[in-house]
Amino acid sequence: MKNFSRKYFASILLLTGVITIQSLTGFSNNINSSFSIKYDISDAIVHSDITPSSAVGDTTVSSLVSGSNPSAVYYYDEIPTLAQNDLLYQYFKNSVIVGDSIGAGWGIQCIKNSTDPVMGNFQSLAFPGFCVHSAFDASIEDAGTPMYKGAKRPVWESLQLMAAEHPGETTHIYLHFGYKDQQWKDTPELYVQLIQTLQQYVPDSDITIIGASYMYPGKNGEPYTSANIKTLDLAMQNYANAYGWGFVNVGDLLADQNGDLNPAYCSDKFMHLNASGYDIWKKALIGYALARMTAAGII
Repeated sequence: MKNFSRKYFASILLLTGVITIQSLTGFSNNINSSFSIKYDISDAIVHSDITPSSAVGDTTVSSLVSGSNPSAVYYYDEIPTLAQNDLLYQYFKNSVIVGDSIGAGWGIQCIKNSTDPVMGNFQSLAFPGFCVHSAFDASIEDAGTPMYKGAKRPVWESLQLMAAEHPGETTHIYLHFGYKDQQWKDTPELYVQLIQTLQQYVPDSDITIIGASYMYPGKNGEPYTSANIKTLDLAMQNYANAYGWGFVNVGDLLADQNGDLNPAYCSDKFMHLNASGYDIWKKALIGYALARMTAAGII
């Protein structure tokens, strides 16, 4: 992760948001309840060397953006311009989703949209059943260890092989875990350990955590509840802020007014997402990318 010196900062920059964030007064029934904001950031990076790719993991950008939007809800509902698409392509180049069945669903959607400047840049190390704990203990039932090039390996070894395919270029790691790990109390701490292990094997990398989405209404049963997922998301958001990682809160974007998964975004009346749900993912990631590049002085 790179952190550019504050001597390169401008004094004051009012960033007029092209992004919208969800109201914190309650969960929305739909995205129309979100509202426009302005980012009032006291400093903006203007270092000539910062690029869209380096803006993904820059720790000072992380601090500026998270401090300006404590909810971590981002959403961009406009059609990106050609110039924005070019920047988004550079920002998401060499991205990989590491995660569970919901992360694997994102990987499938990315294959279906291979020409998209965001989705077309993603590879996948996600698989149904995979979780933070099974990353360290493959003997866990339905461990779901992802395969890469026809073989199951520890995910950090697969990631290392994947990164070797683009030497000299940063690997952007996106993680999504939540459902299966609710049965253990040490999940946040082990999640951090997993992230640190991934970065140990791939030093030229950065981290963005995608907050997990919630349970379908009526499907809550201890320990698998929307409330427990929300607690995990908040813990990981705090860790992300502490370590300078990125965090995108898609859980609240996908939630109904009661804090469960909005049925409009669910494919199985349980917890998995349909194409509309993954469209929310994409718009959230675009919103977050544009916020980071704006804070970095790129746009």
